[in-house]
Parts: sequence; C-alpha cells; structure tokens
Amino acid sequence: MSAVGRKSAGSLFLFVFLTFNVCAATHAQPAATATTAPPPLASADAAMQAGRFGEAARAYEAWLKAQPRAKEVMLALAVCYVQLGRHAEAEAVLRRYLKLAPASAAARAALGVALLDGARNEEAKAELEQAVRLNPKQRDAAEALARVYLFEGRAEEAAALLRPLAESGGEETKELLADALVKGGQARAAAEMLGRELQANPRSSPGLYAAAGWAHLKAGDLASAAEVCERGMRLYPDSEIEAVYLSLPAPFLAERVGARIERLQQSADAAELIALGRVLADADPARKTRAGEIAQKLLAHAVELAPDSASARYNYGRTLVQNNSSRALAEWEKALALKPGDDLRLQILIKVGAARLDLSDPKGAEDAFRGALEINRRLTRRRPEAALEYVRFLQLRSRTAEAETLLEEVVRWNPLSPQARLERAKLLAARGLWQKVVEEGEFVLKSAGDDTETLRSAHFLLARAYLRLNRPEEARRHREWISSH
Repeated sequence: MSAVGRKSAGSLFLFVFLTFNVCAATHAQPAATATTAPPPLASADAAMQAGRFGEAARAYEAWLKAQPRAKEVMLALAVCYVQLGRHAEAEAVLRRYLKLAPASAAARAALGVALLDGARNEEAKAELEQAVRLNPKQRDAAEALARVYLFEGRAEEAAALLRPLAESGGEETKELLADALVKGGQARAAAEMLGRELQANPRSSPGLYAAAGWAHLKAGDLASAAEVCERGMRLYPDSEIEAVYLSLPAPFLAERVGARIERLQQSADAAELIALGRVLADADPARKTRAGEIAQKLLAHAVELAPDSASARYNYGRTLVQNNSSRALAEWEKALALKPGDDLRLQILIKVGAARLDLSDPKGAEDAFRGALEINRRLTRRRPEAALEYVRFLQLRSRTAEAETLLEEVVRWNPLSPQARLERAKLLAARGLWQKVVEEGEFVLKSAGDDTETLRSAHFLLARAYLRLNRPEEARRHREWISSH
C-alpha cells in the first residue's frame, strides 16, 4: 500500500490552483475596451471548475490576447493546459508568469506539478523545493514534493515536510504522512495518528481506513489492523480497504473470517454480509476451497435483505460470473439501475465490459469500457487501473494508436502509477523500442512496492529488453528474480 501513486497528478494540479485562491475573475486586470472585450472571466472560471478545460482555455487565451500581463489568468490557463495534456504550453505560460512574479511560491508549485505530470521528476523536484523554500506553509507544494521524496525512498524527508501540515490538513495529508512514517520505520506512530483521526470521525474516507489498517499491520498489531479494516469495509465494502485486509497472514485471516461467519449465523446484517462475502470471493480466486461457494450464499442473502443495495447486487454478480455470465450481467444491470455513486458505477462497468468481451460482444464491451472512462475522467481521484482495462481492450482489437493515446492520458493522471508505466513498457516492447522499455521497466521496479504480479511482469520485460540490447548479465539478474519468486 502506498499513498504516493494513489492521487492523480492532474487532479492534484487542479487542487493546487483552487487552494491558491487565484480566482482569475477576482484578480484579473481591469476589463478591456468594449471593442476588444474577451469572454467574461466568471464564465471561464466556472467552466474550468466544472472540468470543461477546453472551453475555459479558449476564454483565457482570448483574455490574454487583450491583456497579456494578466498574471492570474496565465495561471488559470496553465491549469487548463495541464488538464488537457498540453504540458509544453503549460510550462511556457508558467514561465511567463514567473518572469513577472519570480518569488511566487504558488507559481513555482504549479510549475513543479506540471513538470511532474510530464514525468520530468528532477525538474519538478527543483521547482517544488524552491516553492517550499519561498513558503514552507505552501501545502500543495509540500505534499507534491513529499510524493517525489517517497518515490525516491527519502521517507524521513517526506515526513519532515508533512508533519507541520498534518494537524490542520485534511485526510489526504494525514494519509501521506502515515505512508512516510511507515516507510521510515515509524509504523506505530502512523497507526496512533490515524487511530485518533478515526476515533474523532468514524465516517472517515476509505483511504484513511486503508492507511490505518496498513500502519497497524506494519507495526505488527494484527488484531488492530483487522478490526480497523472490518469497520471500514462495513462502511465501504468496494474500496481499497479489502486489499489491506487480505494482506493479513492467512491463518490469522482464516480465524477472523470464521468468527465473523459465526456472528452472522446468530444475527444477519446486510453490511457485514456484503463486506465478508466480497472478502471470501477475492480470497480464493482459483477456487481451491469452498470460499467462493460460501461467498455466493452470503451475498445472495445480502440481496434478500437489501434488494436496493447496488453493492450487494454488484458483489453477488461477481460470484456468479465464472459459471453464469448472463446471470451476473443481470445483477449488474439491476445494480446500475439503482444509480450508485461514480466509484461503484465505474467498478460495475469494468466488470460488465469484461463479461461482454467473454461473451464475444465487443460492441457491448466497448460501450461499458467507454462509459467507465467517462466516469473516471470526472473523479477527483482517478483510477488508472480501471482505464487500463480499456487500453488492453483496444490493444486486443489491434487499435494500437488509440491504445497509446489513451495510455498517455492515463499516465498524465498519475505519472507515478507503476501499472500505467508497465502498460507503457509493454507497448514500447511491441514496437521494439528496447532502451525505452528498460527505462520504464526500471521505473516500475522502483515504484511497485510489494505488488508481486506487477514486479514479475516488469522483470520479464526487462529480461527480454536486456537480451535484445545484448546485455546478458543484466538479463540474467531479472531471470533469476523470476525463478526465485
């Protein structure tokens, strides 16, 4: 588990802009003359905050033609350019701004995040460090810089940046600090900090519950890790909390699950049925035990108790899909009809797309994947791994150019995502660009943490790439890792 890659860099940049309070309509220069008046800035600001970045950019560009020194409009335009993937233009506008205001911590931070979105980490780091020197309380710069430090393995420096901000910061600041503390060998301190937060606010986000569970796990307190995850999963069954829970040692996890089943036999509860049913369904994907059968029964009961629960129907469908895709699709259609939130709707559509593909229905699959992508694009926390399902679909259909275009968009969402960078390495390998495969593969090894599946794929690609580059010793090192894991 890591907070480094979870937040989209693009959404981070928009957050930077909003928290800088540089509303272009408020701070712009006086209006141009009636004969040259550009579109009103209030409507441009509204378009940007609504995610209509192309529309906003056109309005800001028109304004800057009339008033080329309107600094805050430059900053707003740069936000739009980053969101549109136009990094070179964003950089150019921000450098113009910094010529007018070289001591602006806000602009330095914005440029740093723009460069980070463009995967120019060293330049990004330099700008972010300058922003923090100019204003140590610049939260967005400090958080972005902390993510870079964590990626580089500099956990103590990341924690030092974040500690002064944690008390007044939001949940994401605390999650990031907890990640730094865990990686710096202070898991117990992270667990205590997040425990206080959960006690004060039991309806905290799933990310906070997941971070708290992980901190307890890394501190060796298995009982507290399990208890935190179980509480969180009852609130958020379809979240990242489950992955932490499934990281518990197998014998301990089996004991916890057995006790939960016994309690359910005494008193059925829909939320617990959903949470536990999902865990059992995912604990044994190879179906070597009766876990899947028990999960299906629990989730069928959950649907009986809560027929209007989209989560119950979604997870029940997940237990049906291997043996009966049509029944699974029927449950998922019912779940979608219940109008779940965007996060759950995204998950359902990805499953629908995969099932449609298995049923040799490529049009139905693409409709579902495209619908999921549209949802993903408007999430505050975009989900690279979900969009990558569509990338793989496009590759499967031999639509390589479309796959590459979409993949580059996904990488811009989160340049530190090991899964997105792994997909980029695969596409580069298909084109025979082996040196670039090495660059991406080595990046994945540094950022994948303990994700064994991602690490295995990266080592496999690197072994191939080094052989093609006539570097057999490096290739052997990666083959040895594969053999030993």
